[in-house]
Amino acid sequence: MTIDCHIHAIPEAMLAWLRSNAARAGARFEQREPGKPPILIVGGRWPFELKPVFHDLDQFLAALDAAGIERALLSPVPQLFFYEAEPALAREAARAYNEALLGWQKRAPQRLDLLATVPLNDPSAAADELAWAMERGMRGAIVGPGTADRLLTDPVFEPFWRAADERKAILFLHPLLSRDPRLARPQLPNMIGVPWETTVAAADLIFGGVLDRYPNARILLAHGGGYLPYQIGRLERAYAVWEAVRRQLAEPPLAYLRRFWYDTVLWRHETLEYLCAVVGPDRIVPGSDFPFDLSVWPPLGTREGSSTLFAE
Repeated sequence: MTIDCHIHAIPEAMLAWLRSNAARAGARFEQREPGKPPILIVGGRWPFELKPVFHDLDQFLAALDAAGIERALLSPVPQLFFYEAEPALAREAARAYNEALLGWQKRAPQRLDLLATVPLNDPSAAADELAWAMERGMRGAIVGPGTADRLLTDPVFEPFWRAADERKAILFLHPLLSRDPRLARPQLPNMIGVPWETTVAAADLIFGGVLDRYPNARILLAHGGGYLPYQIGRLERAYAVWEAVRRQLAEPPLAYLRRFWYDTVLWRHETLEYLCAVVGPDRIVPGSDFPFDLSVWPPLGTREGSSTLFAE
């Protein structure tokens, strides 16, 4: 089966919620060019073109058919995580989004698996929402690299990690735009900053012990793992040279890299071949990032990792 494990949608029911709560959610729909889709801006950041394929299920399924994709592991868009909003709004938005996705799945149950969004700025509520979603057949959740200045190893997130571990949830670690002020040139926060945010979060999960404490949570890294797999040699050398590094890890760094899964949003076959050589094809799943502008469409293969990611 050909599957896409990194693909996004905003069902019309979620757009309706967003329009009804535009002021609270800080959402704007701007019609910048006649005849083209509006631009959606949430919180003043990360505007994107709201193409019909994002919210029209028939067009979405037609796009899957045209690309030869039999099944999609469908995720919410990171622009609508609402981690910076009031927790009550984040909870309400997450439930609205998850219900909207479940509505799509009812119409196309053989084509869609789902990842939920959770109100990560309220970790206990995030754990509850994950449980609610997985009880209804969702596979896990898409999560950002943390909230505010807290990475995912912060003790505040322990309730969420316990819930994910108990349910063997898939957790799709998807970065947000970097706010490094040095990345001030057009699109650098996306081109360079997005994979950097994944790199920081994934390295912190390794050295913060989360992979050891919660081995049943299945963590999928977006965009081929950011920059992390491509500097494994530096981590291995540090592990060999510095006792302070060895004390943080139960195993060498490469063993931890092989506990993650990775999508194929890498654009170059040479890069994908390197990743396969480092972590093994059984840790790599096809992904596209469709329908965003920088998608790899259709996704690059390999699909060997899909069976291990979805293992019961």
